[in-house]
Amino acid sequence: MSKQLVFVDDSGDPGFKKGRSSSNFIMAAALFVEPEVATLMNNAISEYRHSLGWKDGHEFKFRTTSKKIKLGFLEVIRRYNFSIYAVYVNKADYPNVFKFSDDEKLYNWTTKELLAIMPLNEAKVKVDGKYGKGYKLRVKTYIRKELNKGDARKVKDFDVQDSKRDNLIQLADIIAGSINRSFQNDKTDSNEYIRFIKDRIVKLKLLDLGEK
Repeated sequence: MSKQLVFVDDSGDPGFKKGRSSSNFIMAAALFVEPEVATLMNNAISEYRHSLGWKDGHEFKFRTTSKKIKLGFLEVIRRYNFSIYAVYVNKADYPNVFKFSDDEKLYNWTTKELLAIMPLNEAKVKVDGKYGKGYKLRVKTYIRKELNKGDARKVKDFDVQDSKRDNLIQLADIIAGSINRSFQNDKTDSNEYIRFIKDRIVKLKLLDLGEK
């Protein structure tokens, strides 16, 4: 029986609104093949939070957490054995794509494409649930239909979880943000975060919306 645990979050946004949406959209996953390691990392993140004087509900987020604290977070998590997979879309390459006018469609599709590049076998997957209850039901149905075809059962459980309650979804957020920042060459810290996790990245795939 598989013991794979997967935690997924994104960076940027899945929209195509001119002048408002991000140029990149990143979906990243942390894969644990040993649940014990996931438990140890979860505990380490909680201890790091407490060392900062933060309460349990205080969330680590790449977009809002200070640079110093993000670097400290990455220093903590680099000690543990896990793998990173990610997909990204450079939306600037597709100024006339209308099939994804609904943000949720691009979000669901990139989630599916991310899980498809991973060597999953009856994995337990958790994704950040930022889009509300209706989205939770729709994405669960979509992922199960798209991934578990034929005899293969890549995903055993798929759950949409509030990231405030899950340290390892917060881990995925920091990973996705670090990868996204590495593509932003106009930022002075573009390579400061990725260096902590570069050796954990197994696959980083550019998605071609023109082939969708």
